[in-house]
Amino acid sequence: MKKILLLTTGGTIASAPGEDGLEPMLQSGGLADQIGGITSNYQVDFKDILNLDSSNIQPEEWQFIAGQIAELQSGYDGIVVTHGTDTMAYTASVLSFMLRNIPIPVVLTGSQLPILHPLTDGVENLRCAFAMAASGAPGVFVAFNRKVILGARAVKVRTTGFDAFESVNGPYAATVDSTGLCLNRFRR
Repeated sequence: MKKILLLTTGGTIASAPGEDGLEPMLQSGGLADQIGGITSNYQVDFKDILNLDSSNIQPEEWQFIAGQIAELQSGYDGIVVTHGTDTMAYTASVLSFMLRNIPIPVVLTGSQLPILHPLTDGVENLRCAFAMAASGAPGVFVAFNRKVILGARAVKVRTTGFDAFESVNGPYAATVDSTGLCLNRFRR
């Protein structure tokens, strides 16, 4: 079994209704409860590193996230990072440069609806992220809506649709269809 580390940073995927709308409240244990069918296919460790709405993620958090990944990567086949969608593309791009020669896949994902919502896209996005993290393709990626995008090419183009992210000036790194995860040839 591939060994995957799941790092949580907050975002909609981990949110629940609060006093002022959705607020990141769910820690990794709560996420684990929702994705047992996915994690049973991998050896998964969980670590909560932040608990923020992604609109509050700044350069200091980028440095912190990159530092955690660099420090913890040894012994893992891949890393999945849950993140809010508002700044996920920025974080993925910055991590692409901060972790330039990382030898394993680092895959950011999140959702448009909280994982506790009955119509969430979070479970499917995590399923795709775990598959990419286990692929052995090194680099930083965004997994969303059955597409995997190079971290430095991801851009959020829709605020409400499940197909929120696109790849700018380059093909998808991978897609998911009825045959499974299909890695494309790509350049970093």
